[in-house]
Amino acid sequence: MSAAFTTGCDLGPRDEAAAYGAPLHLLASYPADGQGSNASFEADVLCDTPTPDCPLPTNLAIELRFDRFLLPGSLDGSLALYSGNPPANGVALRAEYDMIERVVVYRPSRRLQPNTLYTAELVPSTNPAQGFWAFDRAPLVEGAVPLRFSFSTGSGPRSEPAPEAPTRDTCDTMTRGPLDSCVTCHATKADAETSPPSKYPPMGLDLASSRGLYYTAIGQVAHQTETGNSAVGGGLRSPATSYLMYKLLRKAENFSGEGEGEGGSCLTGYHPPVSDSGCQPPPDDERIRLREWFVLGDPMPKDGTSSSGESIAFATTRENLVRISAWIAAGATCPEPD
Repeated sequence: MSAAFTTGCDLGPRDEAAAYGAPLHLLASYPADGQGSNASFEADVLCDTPTPDCPLPTNLAIELRFDRFLLPGSLDGSLALYSGNPPANGVALRAEYDMIERVVVYRPSRRLQPNTLYTAELVPSTNPAQGFWAFDRAPLVEGAVPLRFSFSTGSGPRSEPAPEAPTRDTCDTMTRGPLDSCVTCHATKADAETSPPSKYPPMGLDLASSRGLYYTAIGQVAHQTETGNSAVGGGLRSPATSYLMYKLLRKAENFSGEGEGEGGSCLTGYHPPVSDSGCQPPPDDERIRLREWFVLGDPMPKDGTSSSGESIAFATTRENLVRISAWIAAGATCPEPD
């Protein structure tokens, strides 16, 4: 038996109150509007700057960075990509959402045509289950970055470095690695069966062992979240509906540590200008909205005090955020304990 890691997916009814947060905006797009429009015919695609004289490779993926967390839902069909006449020359796209970076990546089903002008357009929707919405249902509005942009391809594809294969985590490696900083609070005491309830971990959530994950976290309903209706069905395998992920993302200190390249630059794998603001924690006001609307309680890991009364600041790293997200997306399965 196995199930997706659904800690914090409250399967009860969602509060359908109107959105009260700031509108959702597009912060950056790759390609940038007008990129490659001044490139000469058959221009090579070795450059990688968002300028009119830098054409795009035919094997590109479109990247969209937003200023707010997105409402979990279907993003397929929410971006139109075409050359010339949209109905006749549309390109099928597959969407992937990186909630840590608040970036949506659209991968074309085929290589684009060389030396061709393309238009990408974010498609509006009146249904919050589709399209681009902030997590509190605030709508997408146009800001400094246009929601409809054009770019031109160059002579052909570009050789891209193969992405680093993600760590194939198990429940055991998670408890000994990325979840280690959570164990200070979320571990069942050895004498829990004969102790009062205070001996049990907060919310009954045991993250200290594979057995604890299996019985208290996998497929369980969380107590303090509004990820609700979006968590059912396929949403159970999405980090974007995970209570645990949002609790971690609310703590700015969790974005530090590993994941930086030479000179302290952040390595996200995205292209400029989308990569320019990578590895940054959510703005203060967005973390406040998460607390008020979506995920209650304290950020994780929770700070504490030592036996001597000294304050202790607990945190994880951005690398661990990536590993936890990948683990959830892969199903977050635990073997049934013997």
